[in-house]
Amino acid sequence: MTRFRPADVLARAAVSPRVDGDLLALYLGDHLAGASAGAARITVMATGHADTPMGPELAAIAKEIREERAALRDVIEALGFSTHPLRRVVARVGERVAALKPNGRAFRRSPMTPVLEIELMRAAVNAKMAGWAVLRAYAEDLDLPQAPFSDLIAQSERQSDRLWALHAQALDGAFLKD
Repeated sequence: MTRFRPADVLARAAVSPRVDGDLLALYLGDHLAGASAGAARITVMATGHADTPMGPELAAIAKEIREERAALRDVIEALGFSTHPLRRVVARVGERVAALKPNGRAFRRSPMTPVLEIELMRAAVNAKMAGWAVLRAYAEDLDLPQAPFSDLIAQSERQSDRLWALHAQALDGAFLKD
């Protein structure tokens, strides 16, 4: 993945007068909040499945998503936008509350939980991909190169495919009676 870390790439970043910076800042802030919640959720999933065949793949995707979140934060800061820490906290709390749901199995993990979690992560990855596409479309107006965004889109597509394969694994027997 092409990174934004080189100072010379981010140092040039600036919002063109053609772009509504307030709207873009809000949009990117929402994506950063979602990225924070998504990174936390997939890290929990990877840890919870560490001793299963899905564990290594989930851990690899979690690492990529955390790196992408850092790249998004770098772009937001380079453009002079706030990262709104409170939004990220609210998103993470919402993600944790959503994980608390009755499954009729006392303290045992439901076999349908990985199916649903992977579906939700795949939806989040697809939303993230759309965010990278927006940044690629506006890269010239932000004085940023398009190539890193193209790389991030391609990586997101691969993550979505990998999650789809994990979904098939999780689905096997998930809704059958004990």
